[in-house]
Amino acid sequence: MSNLYGDWNRIENILNPKRLMSIFHRAAARVGNYGAAMIQKGIVSGAPGGKAFAPNSPATIMLKGSSKPLIDKGDLLGSVTYEVLDNGNGVFIGVKSGKEANIAAVHEFGCTIGVTPKMRAYLHHIGIHLRGSTQYIHIPARPFLSPIFQSEEFLSMVKDIYIKALTGAFL
Repeated sequence: MSNLYGDWNRIENILNPKRLMSIFHRAAARVGNYGAAMIQKGIVSGAPGGKAFAPNSPATIMLKGSSKPLIDKGDLLGSVTYEVLDNGNGVFIGVKSGKEANIAAVHEFGCTIGVTPKMRAYLHHIGIHLRGSTQYIHIPARPFLSPIFQSEEFLSMVKDIYIKALTGAFL
């Protein structure tokens, strides 16, 4: 058996699990920061990943006084965040919890809401008059997360961040 020569201390340092976890953690944080910024930019532009939102209905425009989908007071926009997972091997990007998470799900996937007598009376009071036969209000999907995660720009950036992180580990 032959002897192996080289800088074994350097190799041991490079492959140190704590060091590698730190590198992955920093890369995941960069991906999270970048992804959250892209989502916020997509909401503001009205076309995340280049895919325009469905326009607001006239009733919605009347209610909120704006035709800009997904933006009312900025609560949803401000709730977009990221969190590196405990093991450092991934990152959550999106809206974490609470009322904004429910609103985010409605916008991402759409929903149908049953019209109650109380809702009908409220809408009538503010000047939105539903037909007597209207039993449901449909909120169309306005995806603002998936178009970002599926975009070439995001996928390319994730790849670049991890390649640079791993390449840097061996230099």
